[in-house]
Amino acid sequence: MPVDILLDSGGDILVNDAADITPQYSIRQDVKIRLQWFFAEWRFAPEYGVPYFDEVFVKNPNTERIAQIIREEAAKVADITEVKDVRVIYDEKTRNAAISFTIITEYETFTEEVKIDV
Repeated sequence: MPVDILLDSGGDILVNDAADITPQYSIRQDVKIRLQWFFAEWRFAPEYGVPYFDEVFVKNPNTERIAQIIREEAAKVADITEVKDVRVIYDEKTRNAAISFTIITEYETFTEEVKIDV
């Protein structure tokens, strides 16, 4: 199993009370980071990311298509066997999205939400 550094809810490295960084594997972290990347945002791997500007933050977005994109992107994370119950809540006024989903792995099943702001 790969080793990652666990991030807190704000995306900062999680440090314990003794000021130590404890490496641990986190599928949740991998999925949330992957879903927060905007397509072509990372210059070292411009093929990564979700096409938020092309598919989500547009007039009359297709939420079924967005759910499909989220399922496909999350499924790219190692150890995930299924992505289901993807729900997209889009606020047309603020052009923000809240995306919730359930991830199934051989180790655990969990439900997460990612909020994307323009």
